[in-house]
Amino acid sequence: MVPQIGDEVIVSCESASARVVAVNPRHITLEWPWGVIDHSSNFRWNGTYSLPFDESHPEWVPYRLEPAASELHPGDVCTVSIPPTRLYVGHYEKYDPPRNLGWVPAPVAGIYVVPPEKSDDEDAGCMLYLGGAQPIRVEPVEG
Repeated sequence: MVPQIGDEVIVSCESASARVVAVNPRHITLEWPWGVIDHSSNFRWNGTYSLPFDESHPEWVPYRLEPAASELHPGDVCTVSIPPTRLYVGHYEKYDPPRNLGWVPAPVAGIYVVPPEKSDDEDAGCMLYLGGAQPIRVEPVEG
């Protein structure tokens, strides 16, 4: 399936354990459990990923944490995942060769997804990388 702009899809990602590196009023930074730093890359990814968790913040991601970000502190371990979530496709791109983002395995595609309640705001979504380290699944909504 090659998603088209406007398609409804179900996106999910299996859970993994992650250690909390930092917490500030709007973001939580985790040691990202997927991917390995590619030291040969010109991009200097440090192995962490920051997720917004303040509902009033304009950034949005489909990732969920257990326990909730508001309960976590540096050094804590949590579970990060994407529960099956109905989203709209805002953009899809295929990478040949795989896209160099500073981690391996490098992704072979990217999908920009937007939640239904923000479907009229093109800037309200999140880019997810496919075919790389994260076990993200994208399935069409049937019907």
